[in-house]
Amino acid sequence: MEKIGLKYGLLTAAGLVAYFLLMKAIGLVHIVELRFLNGLIMAVGVVLAIRAYKTVSGGNIGYFKGIGTGMITAVTGTVLFGAFMVAYIKIAGGELLEMLSTRHYFGDRVATTPGLVIFSVLLLEGIISGFMISFIAMQYFKRRDYKVPNSP
Repeated sequence: MEKIGLKYGLLTAAGLVAYFLLMKAIGLVHIVELRFLNGLIMAVGVVLAIRAYKTVSGGNIGYFKGIGTGMITAVTGTVLFGAFMVAYIKIAGGELLEMLSTRHYFGDRVATTPGLVIFSVLLLEGIISGFMISFIAMQYFKRRDYKVPNSP
């Protein structure tokens, strides 16, 4: 479970970094609404991780094991992407930081502690969306023979 989550977490982080660099290259990084696609990248990573775990375990996975696999994927991808963004802001992200500061997307503290604020926001965003995606995906991937206790 952990190896699959880490593997797909690395792939998810690579997808998030590639998407950010693509948006930067074509000049769309200032359109914050495009961050919605980060959630789609996260969804693909989490669903692929749960599917791979189900395949490896012979098609029979426990509900919480599947959610755990999705969460490991989400946390790994989010932490790595957050670390990349902090490094990017420190090295070459002056204009991005200025844009975020003037529009107050991350609050007033982004100007004083940009790395901590951006990392924290990305971490919360990624973990919350990763949990929700894992929960939703497990409605599909859960064992077919599972029945609610005390039900007909």
